[in-house]
Amino acid sequence: MNVVIIGASHGGLQAALTIKKLDPTTKVTLIDKRSELSFVSSGVILYMNQLVDELNNVRYLTLEELLKEGIDVVLQANVTKVNPENKTITYEDNQRAQFEVGYDKLIIATGSNQFSTNMSLPEKEKVTVFKSYASSMEVLARVEHSDIISIIGGGYIGVELCDALKFQNKEVHLIESADAILFRYVDKEISSIIERKIREAGVILHLNENVIGFTDTDKDLFITETSNQKIPNHYAIIAVNARPDTTLVKDFLDLHPNGTIRVNEQMQTSNPDIYAIGDVISYPVCNSQHKAFIPLVNNVVRSATVAAMNILGNQMNYQMTQKTTATKIFGYYIASTGLTEEGAKYEGLDAESIFLTLPYKLPYLEQQEEVHIKLVIEKGSHKLIGGQLMSEKDITQSVNTLSLAIDKAVTLEELVTMDFYFNPAINQPMDIISRAAYEFMLRKHKK
Repeated sequence: MNVVIIGASHGGLQAALTIKKLDPTTKVTLIDKRSELSFVSSGVILYMNQLVDELNNVRYLTLEELLKEGIDVVLQANVTKVNPENKTITYEDNQRAQFEVGYDKLIIATGSNQFSTNMSLPEKEKVTVFKSYASSMEVLARVEHSDIISIIGGGYIGVELCDALKFQNKEVHLIESADAILFRYVDKEISSIIERKIREAGVILHLNENVIGFTDTDKDLFITETSNQKIPNHYAIIAVNARPDTTLVKDFLDLHPNGTIRVNEQMQTSNPDIYAIGDVISYPVCNSQHKAFIPLVNNVVRSATVAAMNILGNQMNYQMTQKTTATKIFGYYIASTGLTEEGAKYEGLDAESIFLTLPYKLPYLEQQEEVHIKLVIEKGSHKLIGGQLMSEKDITQSVNTLSLAIDKAVTLEELVTMDFYFNPAINQPMDIISRAAYEFMLRKHKK
């Protein structure tokens, strides 16, 4: 069997490796328009925080490793056409020479485009759309010589960039169109703490402001114009959500209204010989009636594994996503999973929540860390539908427990009595999750 994969980012690589590990006799060809492989898009943040020595090293696979697995890799190749009737694709190399490749099964892993806008932009070197290795190199070069920087987008990437710039003696503006930072992942109780930390670090935070344009001036500064004000700056980084790149297949595959490719639980498109994975599809969200475009790498890798299994005849279904995320910013670990309280209202769920600040360890220990924790439950069933955590202590693994609990429809009462370990030098007899659930239970049943 001959499998062709268009796109050699996280999803394409995972699918190719999984197929080869399951069946080394299957021919796998990876085709990508870029010249490099497996760059982690947040690598620039790792580099700016001095967690890696070389930006180019922030990769998890090399071309040599793929070739060793028997995978054919074609880089700097722009796929211009997919012909589903003949089961062929056509691509151009960097010399504009054309090639045609046949397939038995095709995987679309083209990912997401960098954000595009109809706004007029100043000179190219003044604004970077943040995503790729090339744009990350551009960010590093421009940041060094810019005193005033605007970051557009208050999601994880935007906030992490602010954190990385906080000790560089720059005037940094963070512009977010919503009324809260990280609003897709945390509710006001935690986002307000993050916002306070951002302001304390000297970042100028602009909430409820849309960027409506850029204007050049006769000086080295240019203007970022928002719905509220005009911000003079030397450099701007656009770090907002990308869009699914479905240009190649939009004329012959079924799409959702949001532009993503419609797939079944096996990642199969409306053409049974074509599969789609990663950022080109929408995902089923636990406790939601809607599939959603959620460009998270953990979803990408899981969808790629499912597609690879099914292509080789091993039935496997994609389950739900809880939108599980984690980061470390301004000295705090932040993690979330499931629906926020606001998200539950949007879904029409009758939900209630508790927000607590609890000590992680027993009081006799000198070093103490507090944990901010929020649990969201469905009122009638008492099942957990969302959880958020924030602490100077690394509590990120606890969010995986919450994610599993949401997936398995664990109730509040079951969380209270769940079997967690205890060590008197490390934690308390009742785990942080169980204690939050316990306080929630007391509040609900108190006479």
